[in-house]
Amino acid sequence: MLWGHLVFAAAGIASMKAALERGDLDEASRQGALAGPVIVEQALASLDRTTQLAGIAAAPVVEDRAELLEPLARIAAGPDRRTAVPAARAARTIARELASHPPADDLAPEEITIWRASWAALAADRTRWIELRILALDAASALAPDGVGLPLDTALDDPDPALRQTAIADVAVPVPAALRARLVKTIASDPDPRVALTAGQVLCADLVADPAAPILAALGEPGLARLRTAVAIDDAPKVALKEIARCLAADPSPASGAALRIIRTRVR
Repeated sequence: MLWGHLVFAAAGIASMKAALERGDLDEASRQGALAGPVIVEQALASLDRTTQLAGIAAAPVVEDRAELLEPLARIAAGPDRRTAVPAARAARTIARELASHPPADDLAPEEITIWRASWAALAADRTRWIELRILALDAASALAPDGVGLPLDTALDDPDPALRQTAIADVAVPVPAALRARLVKTIASDPDPRVALTAGQVLCADLVADPAAPILAALGEPGLARLRTAVAIDDAPKVALKEIARCLAADPSPASGAALRIIRTRVR
């Protein structure tokens, strides 16, 4: 019985690896799905890079893939960028899918907490590549009920603006009331105007359903002034401008009206 299992495992891994060597990622994924999660996990544990990459390609499509978040984190924590970054990307896909519907009955909340902590630790590690850190933060945030994979103060004190933007974009919608003050502080004081723009986008999006007065009061004049300036960024995303327009439209000041007119000319 054991011999038969070993032969099956070897054949499954060989098929995945052969497909990857041909450059056929879809077929590598399909072979992994056919082989099953145990075989894919064995591929992830391999010391051979190509075998690992085949396992990574299959991880997001195999059954019971949430269980692979742990071995993927081990690869992502390793020294090989060519496997670490794809492993983090696969984990983000799995985590986002897990967040999109109730977890399976056999998944304990404690397991999800452990997985989230592993990916949060990678996101917080400033010695890692920023691309990997962003993917890790996305994965950790997807596993957190409030979308905060790292404590928001920790993420928003990070020196890399790309990580700060990701942390803000991952916050749950609507923004939890306890996080509003930190986003307002970011809008008013972050040295990167694009980070301030992202924070404004996330905060002002709540005006779709929430009353404007509490958010305008939280922003105050310093926050509104920064938003008026941020909307003038040349490459400001239209979606961000549209959301910030909700805040500016609710503010009766002439300065907000002028900024709102700028937005309307740019998002036509």
